[in-house]
This record gives sequence, structure tokens and C-alpha cells, in this order.
Amino acid sequence: MKNHRRLFIPGPSEVRTENLLAMATPQVGHRAPEFGELYADIQPKIQKLLYTEQPVFMVSSSATGVMEGSVRNLAHKKAVNYICGAFSKRWHQITKACGIDCDAHEVEWGCAIKPEMIEERLSTGEYDCMTFVLNETSTGVLGPIEECAEVWKKYPDVSVCIDAVSAMAGMKIDFDALGVDVLLAGLQKCFALPSGLTICAVSDGALEKCKDAKGNGYYFDFQALLKSHAKNQTPTTPAIPHLFALNSQLEYIVNVEGLDNRWARHAEMCEVVQDWAIDRGFGLFAESREYASKTLTCMDNREKQINVAQLNKDLAKYNVMISNGYGDLKEKTFRIAHMGDTTLVDILGLLAVIDRILGF
Repeated sequence: MKNHRRLFIPGPSEVRTENLLAMATPQVGHRAPEFGELYADIQPKIQKLLYTEQPVFMVSSSATGVMEGSVRNLAHKKAVNYICGAFSKRWHQITKACGIDCDAHEVEWGCAIKPEMIEERLSTGEYDCMTFVLNETSTGVLGPIEECAEVWKKYPDVSVCIDAVSAMAGMKIDFDALGVDVLLAGLQKCFALPSGLTICAVSDGALEKCKDAKGNGYYFDFQALLKSHAKNQTPTTPAIPHLFALNSQLEYIVNVEGLDNRWARHAEMCEVVQDWAIDRGFGLFAESREYASKTLTCMDNREKQINVAQLNKDLAKYNVMISNGYGDLKEKTFRIAHMGDTTLVDILGLLAVIDRILGF
């Protein structure tokens, strides 16, 4: 592509040439044995990535579609949507749009959802479903999922749905140990693949519960997905090129780089960018470093007030791109992603260029 800018934005991520070429694999019939073999080859690798023995569906849609499917399948009585940014707010909007009774538990943007907030709502007995964004892409806030899990495990009748869109494949998420019912993510962020496919791990308990769903729809019906999954199939025509690329990338992640190495690389890049943000006087938009994302850093620009749009124009001369703040946070913040197949060398080069432009 002419004048391609290397992406350091929180999705879509840069895609390695090997995976782009995997998408060019000649098509196979999606009801042919070759497709079943591809599907079956992917399953143990994605289960290993998520530390689970539960079924992992591969749905040809954006993550937003599976967010809707989650509440349609599992919110039979009332849902509570935990909101700490734009994408957790979207899940509340989705739940309302589906006609599902729901409450919002919202905190100031930049703050994290804490365990006591989970306890406050679930202890009422009002809810049978909750939604929680692990890594809020709009604010760079990481939820304390291990601590929160200790709370929701006390309420097994509440289905726990987790948006891990900008975290999955960038940090360890132990699906089985966390007691989660739905864990979803698109491929365009930490997986470093083109957008268009969503990974969705679903617990056995959730699959049993959704049998009683009254408005689970058609395209995102978990029971239909499970029935096809048992045959290494999908209910509807899948995005076959994406599955070839996913299989290629999982082979690299699991068997070449290794999971522990991948988590360590992301943690190292995160530390460097956070240090840079603090040293340059921006600081983090997250309430504290404890709750700051491990895969993208959201810089607080309210004090220094650099022109982020102009910075990106200047960065374009070096064929790189970062992200302005999201929505109302535009120019108040800016974001640098350190996810996917990005390396520490890539990050150091980007930061050096920004330093040169800003005169640091």
C-alpha cells in the first residue's frame, strides 16, 4: 500500500505479512471436510490461549454482535451493565436496545470497576446477568478481574459476560479459573489480525442456561453455535480467510513465541510507554498505574494540551500513526497501543520520533 502508516492505534493493529498471505489461501467449501479440519485445528490452540476446556466459538462479526448475543442468550431476568468508558457504555445501550431490563452502574471515566461495586449489585439478588469490560479501550483502564472474580463466584446464578476485546491475546486471561460465562474479543487488536471475526468462549453453565432463553435471536443463538461447533462447523457461512489467518497466528503465538513470552513482551512494552508518559509530564488517564491497561496507554493531555491532531499529521511524515482521545476525550487524551505483534524496538522508535516532534 502506498504510504502505509505503521499503526500504533488501539485497533486495527498491524498484521504480519505471513498472516496476510494466509488470508490468500485458496477457498474451501465451508461444508467440505477441509473446513472441518481447519476448524478442528484451531480449537485446541485457542483453548490453550484462554486456559480453558470449554467450547470457543468463532463468529463472523464484530465483537459488538457477540456483545448483543451474550445478553440476548443470558439475561433472562435483569442485567447490570458496569460502565467505565465508551465501550462498556455501548453494552448498556445494546442491552436496552434488546428490550432487556437492565441497570447501569457507572463510574467516572478513568476509574475502574472495583470488587465492592460487583458485591453491591449482585448481593441484591435482582440480576441474573452482568457485563464487564476488562480493558476499556477508550480510557486505558484495566479492570481488576481477579479480585472481581472472587465476588461474582459467590453468585453462580449470575451469568458473567466479559468484553476482552483489547486484552485477549495480549495478557493472560484464565477463563476457567475466573469463573466467567462469556469471554469475547475481536481479532483486530491483540491478535493482530484483520477485523471481521470474534472469538467467544462460553461456559457449560451458560450453554445450559441459554436453552431457556426466549429472545436469543438467530445469528447469535449460542445453542445453534454449539450444535455446529460439535461438528466443527458454523451455523452460517464463516469468514474462511480470517480462519486461515487465525490458525496461522495461533500457531505462531502458541508454538513459536509461546504464551509466557507473549505476556512478558506486552508487559515490557507497557512499562516503557507508561514511564515515558509520566516522565514527559502527561501522566496516565487511568486513576492509577495499578488500573492502567497493559496493552494500550491513554495519556492525560489536559495539563500539557499538546495538539494531538497536529502531532498525528507530523507523525504521518514518518509513516506512523497514534490515536487521539475517544469521543469526548478527543484532544484531552491520546492513546498509544502496545499490542499484537508490536515489539519493544517498534515502541522505542515511535517514542523517539514523538520526542523529536515535540522537542522533548
